[in-house]
Amino acid sequence: MRTPFRNVMIGLLGGATVVAGSWLLLAEPSLGRTRNGQRPNAARAKGAVKPKSHGYGGYSGVCAPGSFRSLSAPESFLKRSKFRCFESTGNPTGDNADLSSDAFLASEDGTVVNMTKDTRRCVEGPNNGMTCTGYGSCPQGSCQDTTVLACTGDSRGRTIFFIFDGNPTGQNADLSDELFSFDTKTGQLTQLTVQRGWCNNDPSHACDKSSDCNGGTCARDRMTGRTASRYGASAGPGLEVSPDGELVWFVTDGDPGGNPSHAVTQFALTTGGKSKGLQAIGSSGKFCNSQTMHPGMPCTAPIDCGPVCGDGRKDPGEECEPFGAPSTCPVGEFCQRPRFPNECTCVTPVCGNGFVEPGEACEPAFGCFFPLHCNATCTACVFSTSGAFLDPMP
Repeated sequence: MRTPFRNVMIGLLGGATVVAGSWLLLAEPSLGRTRNGQRPNAARAKGAVKPKSHGYGGYSGVCAPGSFRSLSAPESFLKRSKFRCFESTGNPTGDNADLSSDAFLASEDGTVVNMTKDTRRCVEGPNNGMTCTGYGSCPQGSCQDTTVLACTGDSRGRTIFFIFDGNPTGQNADLSDELFSFDTKTGQLTQLTVQRGWCNNDPSHACDKSSDCNGGTCARDRMTGRTASRYGASAGPGLEVSPDGELVWFVTDGDPGGNPSHAVTQFALTTGGKSKGLQAIGSSGKFCNSQTMHPGMPCTAPIDCGPVCGDGRKDPGEECEPFGAPSTCPVGEFCQRPRFPNECTCVTPVCGNGFVEPGEACEPAFGCFFPLHCNATCTACVFSTSGAFLDPMP
């Protein structure tokens, strides 16, 4: 007798169910489908012909297994409802023909549903956020695959919550990490958070791509301890759901509501009742680092920390930048390096201070090969028989 959960799953899949069996079989190639929609076993039963060689050095085709990564925490299977979430670039349900990363849900009887049905997207450039098939589709940008992070659900298996950086609902143009919910009875996918990217030089300015920022770059929010790089994404323990599904905890550096500084902050989302809504619960805050004028002070933007000497940009309060070209200092002076007195100001070289500074050829103690010695102005190595710190002999 089929369970209500399975009946809905079968309706959503249009009959694309998976034969019940061991949970370990979720990663087996037998769950996939051929390009005509048949299962591999069915194709073999009808005497399907083996694909001919494409001529790539004698190898037969490019048949490669899709990736498979479990997303559910072990306790969600042992203590809660009998479902599992996984991410795959395969096509176990017949609706992932482009083989992009999607979030799938598997019930205890082996029925599988594609919850996201998304595709690769352009990152940066004029086509930012649009679907793509390769780098040629994304001028001035790149075609990148989406990533699914943590996934869990309530104790009844009615609502599934997961983090995704794609745009399956059309509400995530900047491709930030967002919180989604999936109703297993109705098949409805809902985006629960909308966190636009922000300019790294002005966190109060929202953006979808770097061209939206005046001289800065567009930073995209990251959830659950994920690293900043889309290529090196990793999920941490940042998504929890109460047994009744009415309270969801997650961690983000975005601003879904109440995090204008974009510090790493924990949020609680109440999905029902009088307290329905979102609130920030705890934050690590943002502070100026040791290379700024005000280390350890709270901040919301780089300007709060004062100019940063050595960042390659001449900020207000700085006379120059030590590594800038061309120099903005007068002839005969140089821009003092970071962590030295009078950093990022124009100073005159000091002969004899033990540092070979711009404009100097040597220092008295070093910089010349024997028998040459540094002259009294540190401008040349000269020959002298009477000492190491003398002007050239007349």
